[in-house]
Amino acid sequence: MPKVSKEYREARRDEIARAALRALERNGVRDTSIADIVAESGLSTGAIYSHFTNKAELARYVVGRYLLPRIDALEGAGRGGEIVTPRDALRGMLSMFEDVGLSPSLILQFWGEAMVEPGVHDEMLRTAAHLRASLALAVGPWARAQSSDEKTAEILATETARSIAALAQGYIANSAVFGPRPVEDYLESAAAVLAS
Repeated sequence: MPKVSKEYREARRDEIARAALRALERNGVRDTSIADIVAESGLSTGAIYSHFTNKAELARYVVGRYLLPRIDALEGAGRGGEIVTPRDALRGMLSMFEDVGLSPSLILQFWGEAMVEPGVHDEMLRTAAHLRASLALAVGPWARAQSSDEKTAEILATETARSIAALAQGYIANSAVFGPRPVEDYLESAAAVLAS
């Protein structure tokens, strides 16, 4: 039997994840079974289980595939001393929805599932901690430019990261409930409300 390459395995995981996302969006997170994902993907049950054994693993993959690369890029820019404003950080996160076609309603459903399913809940907490830490590092140079000392800058970066995450959650919930909204429209509207 030939050895499967890492690239092939990753492409297969991505194929399964995209099929799972379509099934999850159509049926809801709670009501989607492995059989639904098998039917959507056209693959065998064994092929699905060889890549994802539960919803928490699928959530981890989706976060790792779509969100974390953007967050890591923002963090890298901040670590490199680049000024990443809170608005730029929020834009960088939210552009994922338009760029890759990820559904805000699906993210909202995963959040709901995380309230009742321990594995998904644990994954959500890990992701949220990573997100906030990375965002604080991303806006660190911006916070230092706004502050008179390092301790004040660290507090500002941490609190700003929390606010960026909250604004992102607002965009996701609002888009899921009321329909898609261009990221730039949301940013402009949020800035106008906060400036009032």
